Amino acid sequence: MVIQPASRPPNASRPNYQNRPPPRQGSKKDVDPEAEAAFAAADAELGSQNFSRWPRDAPVQLAPNGGSMDVSAMLARIQKLEAEQERLQRAEQAARNEALAKQGEIAIVRSNQEKEKKQFEARLSVMQKLHADESARQKAEIDASRKEREKTETDNRFLQHDLAQEAERAKRSAGTRRLPTHRDTPRKSKRTGLGDGFDDTELQPSPSRSRDKGGDRTPMVGAKRKRPANDSPVAALSFTQPQPVLRKEGTEQTSASSFGPPTLETVVVHDDTKYKYVHQIMNHTPRDDHERTVEAFTKYSLPSSPDKTFASIFQDQLSKPGEDDEHLPLKLARICLQLWSGCLEESYFSPFYLILDLLFLALYGEMSSIKAELVEEAVPLCCRTIDYIARPAARALKGQVQTKEESQRHVLWVQQLDVDGVLELLGDLCGAASLSSERNEVFWKTIEFQFVLQTLGKAQPMSHNITMLGMLTTSARPTTFGAIMADVEAQPQQERSMVERLTVLLFEKFKSPKNEPPYTEIEIIDLHVEVLKVFRVMCLTDHGTLLLSQHRSTTGRLIRFLDAQVSRLYSQRPSLGMPHPEKTTHGLTIQLVNMTTRLLYHVIHAFDDPTALVQKLRVVHGGYHKFLVSLTRIAFSEQLVHEAGIEDEVCEAAHDILDSILGPEDGEAVQEAMETPRGTKGSTTKKATSDGDHTTMSEPG
Repeated sequence: MVIQPASRPPNASRPNYQNRPPPRQGSKKDVDPEAEAAFAAADAELGSQNFSRWPRDAPVQLAPNGGSMDVSAMLARIQKLEAEQERLQRAEQAARNEALAKQGEIAIVRSNQEKEKKQFEARLSVMQKLHADESARQKAEIDASRKEREKTETDNRFLQHDLAQEAERAKRSAGTRRLPTHRDTPRKSKRTGLGDGFDDTELQPSPSRSRDKGGDRTPMVGAKRKRPANDSPVAALSFTQPQPVLRKEGTEQTSASSFGPPTLETVVVHDDTKYKYVHQIMNHTPRDDHERTVEAFTKYSLPSSPDKTFASIFQDQLSKPGEDDEHLPLKLARICLQLWSGCLEESYFSPFYLILDLLFLALYGEMSSIKAELVEEAVPLCCRTIDYIARPAARALKGQVQTKEESQRHVLWVQQLDVDGVLELLGDLCGAASLSSERNEVFWKTIEFQFVLQTLGKAQPMSHNITMLGMLTTSARPTTFGAIMADVEAQPQQERSMVERLTVLLFEKFKSPKNEPPYTEIEIIDLHVEVLKVFRVMCLTDHGTLLLSQHRSTTGRLIRFLDAQVSRLYSQRPSLGMPHPEKTTHGLTIQLVNMTTRLLYHVIHAFDDPTALVQKLRVVHGGYHKFLVSLTRIAFSEQLVHEAGIEDEVCEAAHDILDSILGPEDGEAVQEAMETPRGTKGSTTKKATSDGDHTTMSEPG
């Protein structure tokens, strides 16, 4: 039996929304007021809710005309809003989770930072304590040595005083016996009670007379009464006078002992060294085919005083009376410096070559203590003179264009000023002042920091750089390095800038001046050797070592330089057989490798934490790879052929540096990489390492 639905009457009424005809495609019909009111109510409810709980559905509002809202559209909008709410809640929860994770990471980083800070403070306190103890010990040793030296000097003075007294006493005792001067006829000396008239000799008994002779008789008339010469009581006259004693009399006051009783005839000879020196000055010429310097001075005068020539100024200053003990070469040097200062004040350099050559004559062969007295006067003049040539060259390198007038003036100054000679004089003064700690400090206080920094660079000739580097080796003092500034607070930054410039010199590309051949490879290596010598002298003091270890770029650049030199070894002809009398590029490169490795070992193990080395290596591109390759080559070197000359101590230092950085697994990997197929240690070739830019070992830290 099939139940069929009841048939609906044809006229049954339908809901109002079902009886509406479907809208035509493309027709535009306004929304009815009922739907518009429903949408407005829903929007109001959504704007007032807080997304914590979805409110209940509002009752359906019937339109005044009896119609109802579009329920399907309303439900779709509600579902869409609920989905949006869920998405926003999920996003909020994800944001909260991410914020919690970030807070945890921040807490971990902060705790690690606090831990590292405490470790650093503890390590710093230990280092400061060690430094204070070492300073106290060294100070005690210095005080003990100073006291010992003062005691020795005092004993020497006492001994000299006693020796002088003994010599004076002996001289006085010898002077009491007056020898005959043979100026007049010898006379019979005064006889004593027991003397017999023959130089106060001991009285000797007369031999017995013959018994057959009687007493004394009066001589006969015909007999001569003259006593024989050999029986005379006085000595006979001497017709050959002894050689007179020559006594030189200088400018110093004659001592009182010279006025003692005359012994032999003396001839006074005056010391004419000053007159000979003045004669040498008057006849001085800069070169063989040149007129005398004094005569050439008559042609020059300062623009401010054209009526007074250099010759008159020179002769007036030289003829001024001075003290008796005045050193004439020092006086001549000060006269030359006075003329030099006048030329600088008015930028008049035509007679400069005469002044400089005469100044070299004054200082030639003089002691270092004499030269060091001119530091305060000569050093500023040297720096100002070199600036006339060096400063325009540095500006031209930076791209600053000179005017035509400035260019012509610079060419004229280059012809008139002997910068090489001035720099040589400055180096001579620096070497003389370095023998005394006090004068050395005065020298580095007088010289300007900007002048030293300007001289070190590719804008200046390589010879000037080498001369300045040699001077810098004398500036490493216990508390300072380089020029000493009056502002104590600016001194550390200045020293860091100096170290920065020195490390840059290891990679500078120098170009020779115009009309000169290019620099050879040996000259470039000599410059690098001088830079490393400055670093080596700095390592002799705690201040210099700390300055190198704390500089952010020094260690990385030294590693980069070492890697380049080790790689260059395998492309050079090795120095085999007998030692070469001249320098070879291979021998100089070996010297660079040895010096750089020693410097790295000292800097890393002195004050620096070996674990902080990795951070400094990241300053240089590929620094950690260069570190591994260069030090591994040195550590496992067989010191044969291309590697001949690498010292045993250098190999051990490379091993120690690697051990302090690499872990056990990395160390074994390095050792396996350096093993040859036969099982012996061997150095890698250039081909095997040049393309190995990527290491299999991970960087620590």
